[in-house]
Amino acid sequence: MILRIVPVIAAHILFAGPSLAQEIPSFPKPPPYQDSAGKKAERMLWFDEARLGMFIHWGLYSQLGGEWREKHVTGGAEWIQKHLEIPSSQYRPLAKTFTAIGFDADAWIKAIAAAGVKYICVTTKHHDGFCMWPTKLNDDWNISLTPFNRDPLKELSEACKRHGVIFCIYHSILDWHHPDWPGRPDFNDHATGKPDKERFRNYLYGQLKELFTNYGEIGMIWLDGSWDRQHWTSEDGKQLEDFIRTLQPSVVINNRSGYLPPQPKFDFHIENTYSYVFAGDYISPEGEVPATGLPGIHWETCQTMQLPNNWGYSRITGFRTYTDLLRQFIDVASKGGNLLLNIGPTGEGFIPPQALGCLEKFGAWMKVNAGSIHGSTASPFPHLPFDGRCTRKGNTLYLHVFKWPENGSIRLPAANTVKRAWLLGNPERSLSVRATAVGIEIKLPEHAPDPVASVIAVEIEGEPEPVAAPKLVSKGIRPKVSSFWPGREAQLDAGFITDGDPNSMWAAEEAARSATVTIEFASELEITEVLLSDAPYNRTEAFDIEAQSNGTWKKVATGTNIGPNMRLPLEGVKARALRLNIRRTSDTPTLAEFQIFSISSE
Repeated sequence: MILRIVPVIAAHILFAGPSLAQEIPSFPKPPPYQDSAGKKAERMLWFDEARLGMFIHWGLYSQLGGEWREKHVTGGAEWIQKHLEIPSSQYRPLAKTFTAIGFDADAWIKAIAAAGVKYICVTTKHHDGFCMWPTKLNDDWNISLTPFNRDPLKELSEACKRHGVIFCIYHSILDWHHPDWPGRPDFNDHATGKPDKERFRNYLYGQLKELFTNYGEIGMIWLDGSWDRQHWTSEDGKQLEDFIRTLQPSVVINNRSGYLPPQPKFDFHIENTYSYVFAGDYISPEGEVPATGLPGIHWETCQTMQLPNNWGYSRITGFRTYTDLLRQFIDVASKGGNLLLNIGPTGEGFIPPQALGCLEKFGAWMKVNAGSIHGSTASPFPHLPFDGRCTRKGNTLYLHVFKWPENGSIRLPAANTVKRAWLLGNPERSLSVRATAVGIEIKLPEHAPDPVASVIAVEIEGEPEPVAAPKLVSKGIRPKVSSFWPGREAQLDAGFITDGDPNSMWAAEEAARSATVTIEFASELEITEVLLSDAPYNRTEAFDIEAQSNGTWKKVATGTNIGPNMRLPLEGVKARALRLNIRRTSDTPTLAEFQIFSISSE
């Protein structure tokens, strides 16, 4: 009986309520930091060079994996206490089961570095307030209370030094656990009395001082949890930034301190305005990639591997594909940004096998193509006539081709003289190039070196000279089609082929297995390329395109599967009309888009 009762009493004492391990020091208002363009440029050098970082969300919530007492969350597993309003008295015992038996800092960082990652950003304290280091400022809610009882931050920072990775930290401002957080939630059932914001500020500052004192040079601090403007003001955020600068002036600070100076306006839609606040050193779009490049602005998109939006580990949801993540990474780099790609280790400290597999694939790709990424700058071209992206290093342009062209060539929309072009994976063999009125045609091998993204390096003379993008000349012209689906003309009208909307489509009569679509112009035009889409059904198995000039039809392109976004260059083709002959389909022929581009206009 005694042996059974004592552990219960001990647990009750341990989780009776928050307490402080030592008196919280008091911090005066920090002096305003005197920044300059030169200081900022110097501290941002490594950030601009890196292009790829790794977010690591790991904490007590990782043990739950998105599930709590037969309830579950499909997104935001790290927010599970808030989503399910788990009382602190019931959440607190998770500290006694955190064994992290699989945690190996060196193995983590070795795998991360091999993937081409240049910096990590690990959660020191997430919104649940649990401290992933043995802080001296509380004795009820930190890693020293767990059976694990090691300092993972120390082990990770040391592993980063061994493997040449920059150590960075995430730290949440808001704190669901602390009784003095001014926006204290109702599920914090161990807190009593009125929150004291100044006491909380001293706690926050004291913990930041520990982190910046005990773990060497920190490359970046990723602040979060400042959206509660009622309880955390712009002035609070500015003082926080100034205080951090007193600890390590060279640290890069993200834009989520809460500071809200006058904001610039963008001419494109922003989904999450919180991540686009201009404060600190850079903006941090969450899951978004800015629609265009942002010249002169430092930015970093954070994206998580696990669907739909799980940053902490979830055992009940899947993972994004390697293809999706790699192409988003290339897209980010082509616009001059960084990708902070997140993994959520399990409560036992293992990186999930799906995430490890993705890292291994990233590593294989980066082993060949890292030169096109690290230290690169944004694409100088507003338009590319192929499915892919471009990055730049000085006079070398890197063309990342997602879909290998069936016609055996690709066009760089530049007027420069080319010194040399080559596949990044085969630098000894030069590719043949030819100057045209709409850019530089580069002849390619028959097969793509990489099924996801192959990279072509092009060394040019002088600064890039983009050629004017060809004009879309087919929009709004009603095509002539071989047939309609009877009774469904309104839903599947031929006009949808040229409306510019990939979600609308035309369909031939139901029994057809071939079709023709003809677009006529008022005068003869010089055609540069066409874009075809038969998504979402992808039924085309063989097709060709004919051009009419002086009353004569001539075949100018052939292909098999069309898919969602097929671009076909048609250099030097002059035509009064173009005809798409869908020769063979697996079912009723459909077509979403037939876009025609020209360097001349009607």
